[in-house]
Amino acid sequence: MLNLSKKPEEALNFDVEGICQFRVYGEKRFLEAVSKELYFYQIDPSKTPITLHLEFELNPLKKFKPSQNPAHLPPYDFYAQHKLAKWVIRFEHLAQTPYRIKFYGNAFSGMILAKQIIEPALRWFAQSLGFIFVHSTCLCHQGKGVVIAGRGGAGKTGILLNWLKAGNPFLSDDFTILNDKRVRRFITPIRLSAGILFKTGIYKNLRFSRQMEIYSRTGLRKLLFNYAKLQAKLKPEKLFPGLEIAESAELKSVVVLDKEAQGLEPISPEQMAQVLSEINQEESYDFPRYLLGLTERSGDESYKNYFLNQKERLFIFLKEVPGYRVNPRFLKISQVYSLLRG
Repeated sequence: MLNLSKKPEEALNFDVEGICQFRVYGEKRFLEAVSKELYFYQIDPSKTPITLHLEFELNPLKKFKPSQNPAHLPPYDFYAQHKLAKWVIRFEHLAQTPYRIKFYGNAFSGMILAKQIIEPALRWFAQSLGFIFVHSTCLCHQGKGVVIAGRGGAGKTGILLNWLKAGNPFLSDDFTILNDKRVRRFITPIRLSAGILFKTGIYKNLRFSRQMEIYSRTGLRKLLFNYAKLQAKLKPEKLFPGLEIAESAELKSVVVLDKEAQGLEPISPEQMAQVLSEINQEESYDFPRYLLGLTERSGDESYKNYFLNQKERLFIFLKEVPGYRVNPRFLKISQVYSLLRG
């Protein structure tokens, strides 16, 4: 166990489905951003023992000082920017767990911290243990699951909300954990826009004040020409009181959303592995660049081959699982039940 100089109340501890345990500490506003996104996995280490795999230190950008070490020696620093957010990622300790990653960001970087830094690092580590996070929602019923994958904005969340309205359990929205022929949950807040509220009728589950917040955020985003993604985020159990949250399910099929598809079109395991890996890479933001940089500086090819290895493992996982592509407009709940039956 790593001894921290920080006070215990300044650190957050997480255990993601027993796969990866990590600690985050540092700037309070950054800690709050991570806690809101990964609330479901936050634990009290005095009650749940934790064996650290990853450690993140979060600092304001003004505290960053460039390393004086040669480029081929750690720590390795990578500069990045997304719209108004600016930050530096420092890979300080990768020789053995817990891997230590430091983050230095400006006032706007808290908005990207969980999705573009913490979660990609978590997925990178989990893959070394045989767990692949697929950018998808998973619809489950009676212990069986269908993974619905697609690029951002493809329609996954709308499909999930209609599924939950029908009284089915929740397993995942943004990412699903794939391990052999089973899927495991990954719980994060559901991102909602006015359009999704209207199309699915979910607004009826929300207080008027919450509805107005979502409508105002959507309107502001349009005024800014989508420069800032200001979707409201709600915990699935708050959106659907009494919601059953499943832990895992038997994987029965994988569907990728494709507006060019005609009906439910079968695709090969090779094609599905390729598509899922490409989608995952897009949803990793700058993290692939960091891994390529680690290979260039350290000479360790495993960093660069992360997505190649992912595609190979996905093929192994999916070679006996039916795969399809479908236009999201034409995917009906009755079809999902058929896919669950196999």
